[in-house]
Amino acid sequence: MAYTIDRFSAEVTAAIAATGRVPVALIETTTPKPNIPADLAFPAFKAAKELGVAAAQLAADLAAAIVPAKDSLIGVVSAAGPFLNFALQPQHLATAVITEIIALGPRYGHQQEGVGKTIVIDYSAPNIAKRMHVGHIRSTIIGQALVNIFRALGYSVVGDNHLGDWGKQFGVVLASIEREGKPQSSGETALEELEAMYARYANEMKDHSALDDRARHWSLALEHGDSEARALWQWAIDLSMDAAQRNYERLGVTIDHAYGESFYEPMLDGVIQEALASGAAYRDEGGAVVVEELDKNIPTFLLQRSDGGTLYMTRDLATIKFRMDAFNPARIVYVIGEPQSLHLRQLFALVRQMGYTGETELVHVSFGTVFDNKGKPLSTRGGNMVYLEALLDDAVQRALAVVEHKNPELPAAEKQAIAEAVGVGAVVYNDLYQDTRRNITLDWERMLATEGNSATYLQYSVARCRSILRRAADTGSAPGNDPQLFRVLEHPAEQQLLKQLARLPEAIREAGARYAPFVVADWCYTTARDFGVFFEQCPVLKAESVTLRDARLALVAATAQALINGLVLLGIRAPERM
Repeated sequence: MAYTIDRFSAEVTAAIAATGRVPVALIETTTPKPNIPADLAFPAFKAAKELGVAAAQLAADLAAAIVPAKDSLIGVVSAAGPFLNFALQPQHLATAVITEIIALGPRYGHQQEGVGKTIVIDYSAPNIAKRMHVGHIRSTIIGQALVNIFRALGYSVVGDNHLGDWGKQFGVVLASIEREGKPQSSGETALEELEAMYARYANEMKDHSALDDRARHWSLALEHGDSEARALWQWAIDLSMDAAQRNYERLGVTIDHAYGESFYEPMLDGVIQEALASGAAYRDEGGAVVVEELDKNIPTFLLQRSDGGTLYMTRDLATIKFRMDAFNPARIVYVIGEPQSLHLRQLFALVRQMGYTGETELVHVSFGTVFDNKGKPLSTRGGNMVYLEALLDDAVQRALAVVEHKNPELPAAEKQAIAEAVGVGAVVYNDLYQDTRRNITLDWERMLATEGNSATYLQYSVARCRSILRRAADTGSAPGNDPQLFRVLEHPAEQQLLKQLARLPEAIREAGARYAPFVVADWCYTTARDFGVFFEQCPVLKAESVTLRDARLALVAATAQALINGLVLLGIRAPERM
């Protein structure tokens, strides 16, 4: 459907074209600066130059020629120097926006631009036999938000969890189990023990070639189907995925496929042979399969070791081949940290050289580092690594303390549910409210603040909307549903909020085009802020008339719905009360 903001833009273009003075090809509109009392502008520079007239004169002539129809979304048309400015018609804006939100409800903002196209999004990707930590949470949260955004845009989205369960690193896991035995505990505790065993073995392996040989032995045994290696491997997978699933459920993450690197094992010989046959790779004298510089920015790399073992690159190549055959995607998006950028550039160059992807777009959505509140990067070696389960538990406990302080009268179960939504929401929003490429900091005071740019502030705004609606219901009042009723919403604070609500579809489109969930987060924050101004300046339950009260209740309900829709895209729940 064409949303209000889109219809307004189309009407502006049509109005300019209808004057007969500017060809459609020369009509390009833009958003005016915040201090300009307009909602869309036509800079006349380019058209004036093509037409051989002064830009200011062209803008003035157009302003005089355009007379909006009575039912148009266009209100005031004015010229300001070389700019032709268009303001939305207040009454028609209110009627159109609230009617759309009432009609569409949870689907308000959704669009059809991606219908018939598939996008594969590779995200989360925890390593088997290790706990999920903050590095995984960034990929998981950003990836799920992109899945939600592209589905809202109409795409068929395949979320693919590419599990690290193969290769030399898993050989080290098996060798450490051989030496120390399987942990007898379960869950995150068992994974913690496995990590410690792995670290001890890997550290000693640096100075003992026999340990390195044993790890290679186990890696090859696993690849060749050894029954003992496969049994230990499957145990580690089950242990790791059970623990990961608990975290996913708390984060609202639902991934369509969880294929381990092992899934692609039967394809590895085939893709190696195809790389050799295509000329993209060659076998050197030692037996290794080598890919030489595909361009000056991509250094030489291996597809197969001289001992016959495969590498990440081999498995990633097979993964793309599988995805192309299984899903025929228009795009494959990798949500992976910046340190993997060279690896992905090598991979993308190789698959293009081999002709695997055709017109399919390969995209790397990178992200920065997580720092603690002292500005130190979180790392295992640094001794300050934060693991996902512990991070979420800590966030929820901190949120529970806030809920206990603000609403001690609530039932214990409701307080716990609110704390879970607020705590987890704080972690998610802290990752998504800024450009993914930037580093982020775990700052609990800011993350749980009820003012400023935080999930808690947004959730509180929704809870405030719901509180107003509950109090209205207690007095027998309800939001109006007659479109003509909404025409009374002409106060500047009402109009500003309505315009912001109208921008949600536009924000979702931009977020998809830029692979940038922070665009939706920014829309949510601005909406909550505009609602706060409306709440302060426009009494709802004590409005001057019943008509105005019911219209404002409808605006409150529309705000709650639109905010919830935005938060859902980010993977954040909105409690009924806080």
